Amino acid sequence: MTLRSAALSAIALLAASLCGSAPALAQLSPSTSGFSSAPTSANDEEYFYMLRQLGPCLASNKRDRSIAFLDAAIDSLQEAAAFDALFGDTTNRCMQNFVSATLVRAWVRGVVAEGLFKDAMRDWPEGTVPAIEEPESIASIHDFARCYVAQDFAAARGLIEETRLGDKSELARMRELAPTFGPCMPQGSQIALKPMNIRMALAEALYHATRNPGAARLPGQSD
Repeated sequence: MTLRSAALSAIALLAASLCGSAPALAQLSPSTSGFSSAPTSANDEEYFYMLRQLGPCLASNKRDRSIAFLDAAIDSLQEAAAFDALFGDTTNRCMQNFVSATLVRAWVRGVVAEGLFKDAMRDWPEGTVPAIEEPESIASIHDFARCYVAQDFAAARGLIEETRLGDKSELARMRELAPTFGPCMPQGSQIALKPMNIRMALAEALYHATRNPGAARLPGQSD
């Protein structure tokens, strides 16, 4: 298997493992149903609304734990422990009206990164871009995201700041940006990636790229 085909396989596999609609195992508290004293199952719209609120809430109320979660390597024991620390309390107001929910760890990384990134941008020097290097090869969706943020910080930032997770604005912007993804994808093959997975990876890449305002530089400025 060539390096290019190996990279293609890695990205396709990751996309397939994360795609799909909201997990079915999500329940709202009885007080939200209006009809029963038992929890009710959440629909996709309610689930994605909870996800959109979850990231900023955790970034604000459990900031140190959120940073530790994103500092942990993906799929590592440290990530699992940091994830448990985010949700291990008896009550978690960031879950809002949900008494239980299936939370995909990669999705939580994305929404927490989005919350932390938006906080970081309050201190980010206006008109500057992060000084980051593109990955040498594309072996995962996170390599793609880091490459894209390095090449077009403004476009990646606009996607996160101007669209909402899981709705039509996100899909429309993804369609606009899709032709510009090429330089950060394995060449010679077509890859199908879910918009939500792209957003999550870009959010994390943006967070890591902008967490240090001292690394900002003007567009075109050399290191």
